[in-house]
Amino acid sequence: MKEIELNGKRMASESAAQEYLFDMFDFPEYYGDDLEAFYDALTDITEETHVTIINREYMENTSYGSRLMWVFEDAASDNDNLTLAWTEISYDEYE
Repeated sequence: MKEIELNGKRMASESAAQEYLFDMFDFPEYYGDDLEAFYDALTDITEETHVTIINREYMENTSYGSRLMWVFEDAASDNDNLTLAWTEISYDEYE
């Protein structure tokens, strides 16, 4: 199983999030930089993948971050190979 840990601090704005997610998920070069493309990429995952997101509150406090949270949750419910966990603990040492 592939495990990916993401930091909500790095996903509060669209430009920062898209670059970060591209790197963390190792998406192909043709990956589009928007929420629809991200949803499509998540639902196309064929390897069992578990995603843990720390510092969720940073995402909750922005419009883009909130929409991104919805995309993660929707994709995880639509793809049996993708599981998602949110931590309530804030890890300030992770930048």
